Amino acid sequence: MLGSFVVMYLFLGGCGAGVLLVAAAWSLLFHRTRTRSRAQSRAFDGLMGILAAIAFVLLAVSAFCLLLDLGRPQRFFLLFTRPTPSLLTFGSFVLLASLGVSGVLAAAHLVAPRVVSEPLRIALEGAAVVLAFALMVYTGLYMALMEAVPLWNNAALPVLLALSSASSGVAVVLLAAPFVRDSALLGGWTEALRRVHRVVLLLEAGALVAFLALALAGPFARPALAVLLAPEGAGPWFAVGFAGLGVIVPLAAEGARALLRVPATLQVVEVLCVLGGLILRFCLVAAGSHWLG
Repeated sequence: MLGSFVVMYLFLGGCGAGVLLVAAAWSLLFHRTRTRSRAQSRAFDGLMGILAAIAFVLLAVSAFCLLLDLGRPQRFFLLFTRPTPSLLTFGSFVLLASLGVSGVLAAAHLVAPRVVSEPLRIALEGAAVVLAFALMVYTGLYMALMEAVPLWNNAALPVLLALSSASSGVAVVLLAAPFVRDSALLGGWTEALRRVHRVVLLLEAGALVAFLALALAGPFARPALAVLLAPEGAGPWFAVGFAGLGVIVPLAAEGARALLRVPATLQVVEVLCVLGGLILRFCLVAAGSHWLG
């Protein structure tokens, strides 16, 4: 059975991967823009360094949670010294590689911004996009491929968890952006990122509906689904904490803000998205635990 440390490992790994993916993809697009000013470039380089550092910290804490779950440090190192063909081994190597790339990017932008050449930066950010995407998919597949738990063995679950990681990643980027010097110069880019976030939230809502429909259609998944939705079980947390506050409210708030053309001032929506991703994973594990007894 998955413990709390594994839940945090998967959540922080997915969120960190989301931050790394968004930051690296944004950087690749930003540096292809010929109309950017020097002031905008300085502001973005500062933001990129902070985002890479945030991703590094999240991924490092994720790896530490895996170490704590394994119990003994030697078991953790055996994943790398004596790898076996398993999903956990794949995820561990991708996590380690993502950790290394995010650390190098953070150091390159914050410590020695002029040392890294343009081709090397592009290569590092391209690798970051690939590794981060693989890590996001892995954190979704980790639970979905456990056939012993019918609620998790759901074709829509990897998509739901990957989109949840993406939403959390975008939310963290939007939370960090205003605290960077001259962040107002990047206003057009952050507004475009908010539009991307709306699309991700909409896809996440669709994946949630598909997950519930498939679980309801599966006779073996229904008992755990009942626990997931029961008022005396995980229902309030899942329905209100994740579906309501983590998906529907942010989607409605961002949609209303776009229609009314109101500038983003409060960052409550982003905080709710991050908390919603964490609540989702804990609720799924709690419902799965009931199935396993």
